[in-house]
Amino acid sequence: MGTYDFRNKVALVTGAASGIGFAAAKQFAEGGAWIIGVDRNAERMKSLLGALPKNGHPHLAIEKDLRSATAAQEVVPEAVELAGRLDIVVNAAGVCYFTKMQEISVEEFNEVFDVNVRALFLISVAAAEAMDPAKGGRIINLGSNAGRKGRTWSAHYAASKAAVKNITESLALSYGSKNITVNTVCPGPTETPMWDTNFKGLKTLTGKEPQEFWDLWRKQTPLGRVGKPEDVANLICFLASEKGGFINGQEINVCGGFMLTS
Repeated sequence: MGTYDFRNKVALVTGAASGIGFAAAKQFAEGGAWIIGVDRNAERMKSLLGALPKNGHPHLAIEKDLRSATAAQEVVPEAVELAGRLDIVVNAAGVCYFTKMQEISVEEFNEVFDVNVRALFLISVAAAEAMDPAKGGRIINLGSNAGRKGRTWSAHYAASKAAVKNITESLALSYGSKNITVNTVCPGPTETPMWDTNFKGLKTLTGKEPQEFWDLWRKQTPLGRVGKPEDVANLICFLASEKGGFINGQEINVCGGFMLTS
């Protein structure tokens, strides 16, 4: 049994095949939860299912590309059909690009908002409507330190994460009467596969290698290191637990103090 008791809970995690989503799904499963992972990468989803602790539940994978509005709308009905209910939702799927303001294409802008905002919104609302008021529910959205202020090279990503904060607050206001809490978790620089894509854009813009950025961010973080997916998953699981039941509509940093200096 993990740190928290999630027995008899069904947890839906998007972006579950890697990074923060993977770490959260694993911790939920260690606490006894039945996991339904959502991701567009079928091969990595197989790895997820193989890595989750066997706790008596047939952990399941839903392969969806959340860039599609139709796919996003299908996620919750499929999950409820498979498991019978939903207790916890973690919207960890995300897209980020580092691009000069004037070079952001309509296609790239739309992709970022389709996944980071529209899919999150559609899944959250559908999940909240499906949750049992007698049991309540938890929705945890992935924001970012980037959503706290504008960005020169990733304006669309920063704007999408600012939108997550607002949507979270609106959901918290709308569904508190159903005993559902909704919160945003904001990582700072965290070692996830998303940076494989991010660094390609940063290399084009700056000529710097990935290690130069990691070294800079470590120096900028009072605790002297960058984040790990497990650091963020720890907070996600706390917010999803009974102990986090009176925290609602909040945006909480998990960054080792990075936001104080960046």
